[in-house]
Amino acid sequence: MGTSPSGYITARVAEVTRLSPSFIRVVFDNPEPEQFVSSGVPDEIVHLYFPADGESAPPSMEFNGETLGHHRPEDVRECRNYTVRRWDRDTITIDFVDHGGGVACSWARSATPGQYLGMWGTRSWYRPPGDTDWMLLAADLPGIPAMLRVIEQLPPGQRALAIAEVAHADDVLTVNSVADVTVEWCIGGNDRAESQLAQRVTSHPVPDGPGYVWFAGEASVGRAVRKHFRKDSPVPPNRLAIVGYWRADKQEWLDRYRDKSEQLMTEFERIDNSSIGDAEAELYWDEILEREGL
Repeated sequence: MGTSPSGYITARVAEVTRLSPSFIRVVFDNPEPEQFVSSGVPDEIVHLYFPADGESAPPSMEFNGETLGHHRPEDVRECRNYTVRRWDRDTITIDFVDHGGGVACSWARSATPGQYLGMWGTRSWYRPPGDTDWMLLAADLPGIPAMLRVIEQLPPGQRALAIAEVAHADDVLTVNSVADVTVEWCIGGNDRAESQLAQRVTSHPVPDGPGYVWFAGEASVGRAVRKHFRKDSPVPPNRLAIVGYWRADKQEWLDRYRDKSEQLMTEFERIDNSSIGDAEAELYWDEILEREGL
């Protein structure tokens, strides 16, 4: 997971476009193109800070010593992480997913040029080793903007299979790439129907040679994918990037987690204090959560 030295900006909305039933594209002007810069990693996210009702923009971050943040309780605002679909020098493009009543999609539905968001970044996970011969990429709606940016940045001749799960047939988007990429679209999941994504991903045989698996989507689906590639079709940990972008039934999950938090914290500390590696610890933690119905 990487970080860039970028700070905080107040970004102005320049354009808003409805791409499909589930995607709303918002292009922001970057007021500090020399300081607020892309990491260059295609699945990078930025932290978005939303204004409160009646505000034109959220409060700026300030330094407390060497720490940049919202240090006064009255300055704290709702924050969500979003993938950058495209980062040019002077503009930053984000494709919002219209999938419910959350603060981000509600804001995007009514966004108009001239509005402002706070933006702080970045983090990323995509790290394919240099000798990667094949790639398997998979995402549901929130992860698709990152996946499409990954595909666009692949070099000529790079073999890749990409599996994208959308909510509607009209969510299928145009894919541009100079690489040797096959894109499979399926309809389901995304908190609307049963997801096919894990089955689609795990049913593909692993090609010969060094590969790389990247997943961005619902957390429980990601867990199933990670379990498959760690146990049933082993792929070395440095060739796996499985990222849970969101969680179905989040509030119910949090309530169940809270009920078992003391027991789970004991288990977590035991893992953290053990001598096992990070990859094994992650798999063991997944097994504990699964055992507890989480």
